[in-house]
Amino acid sequence: MSYLLKFLNIIFRLIIVLVVIAGAVGISYYWISNPPTTERRPPKPESVLVTVEKVSRQAERALLKTLGTVIPAKQIQLAARITGQVTEVNGSFVPGGIFKANEVILQIDKEDYELAVAQQSANLTQAQADVRIEMGQQEVARSEYELLMGDVEAGDLDLLLRKPQLEARKAAVAIAEAALERAELNLDRTTIYAPFNAVVIDRNVELGAYVSPGNPLATLADTDLFWVEVSIPAGELRWIQAGEKEGEAASTVRVYDAAAWGEGVYREGYVQQVLPDIEVEGRMARVLVAVTDPLALNTEESKGAALRLNAFVRVIIEGTEIPGVVRIPRAALRENNTVWVMTAEKTLDIRDVEIVWSSEDEVFISGGMGDGELLVTSDMATPVQGTLLRTSPVSGEKGGGGKAKAAGGRDS
Repeated sequence: MSYLLKFLNIIFRLIIVLVVIAGAVGISYYWISNPPTTERRPPKPESVLVTVEKVSRQAERALLKTLGTVIPAKQIQLAARITGQVTEVNGSFVPGGIFKANEVILQIDKEDYELAVAQQSANLTQAQADVRIEMGQQEVARSEYELLMGDVEAGDLDLLLRKPQLEARKAAVAIAEAALERAELNLDRTTIYAPFNAVVIDRNVELGAYVSPGNPLATLADTDLFWVEVSIPAGELRWIQAGEKEGEAASTVRVYDAAAWGEGVYREGYVQQVLPDIEVEGRMARVLVAVTDPLALNTEESKGAALRLNAFVRVIIEGTEIPGVVRIPRAALRENNTVWVMTAEKTLDIRDVEIVWSSEDEVFISGGMGDGELLVTSDMATPVQGTLLRTSPVSGEKGGGGKAKAAGGRDS
């Protein structure tokens, strides 16, 4: 009985082993007969990360940036008009000295000229007395003639009544008056006045020096107005307006001298004149920018920002307003006057644009972009029309457009 149980147990185990082996063989056969297959999925299009800037269409002013040299608007060489020795000199009569209009600069010895005035005054008095005497003699002659009542020819009658003698006496008075006026004028010329508000550029005479007519005494420049002479391309003249006086619709100008005043400090001026000639070298047009009170003598706000003659300065001219344009950075203008625009579908649109004005920093577009569109400002390795684009959540969309800062004493 025990042998039978052992035998059945062995048979049972053998059956289990055979079943396991058969199952493994069956599964192996199934996988070998039906191997797994992979399905190819179409690749997802990759988007390019870009930086964009929202633009706006509005009126903008062209800013013409250039360099210029400060020159005097009015400069004269003061010269003597009489002969004499310099007896007095104003303490401000030094290079850089400031004079108000009609302020005395120096005095030439006037003693001889005072004597000349006294002499000519006496001569005039004598001549006037001679006229009165002659008029009395003329009355006597007329009385004698009336008593005689003789026949006298017209020419003889004038001599009889002493008319030529009276005319000669009157002529002597006129000569004496002119001589006195000349003497007084020479006396007045012994005092040298400033002809206008002026600064001394050069001093050519010292105390005690002997001067004669035509001798240069000093070089003076007007302190009320300096010019900055700048050169701009002839094609940009259409963007500026000139006016003889400040406020005559003239283009506003900012003048910078960072080396002397520091960064951001500027003086305001205006375009006064466009010169009629073109530079031979460079074919540039020349423009005169007027700056009033250049030495900051009358304006407290401009203290410390005095213009110096011959200084080399940076100039920004605010041109005329250009309506309905889009302002973009110069770097965003691509080859062949094209720009990259991110469309509403977030794809790249390469567009041709019309440029109305450009500088080193920015470009004004009159056609090709609309208000509120997104300009791509970053670079792309291979820009292709329709490329899918995306923007960084951090960078977002930057506001574009905007106008230049208003002129003032210091850039904010």
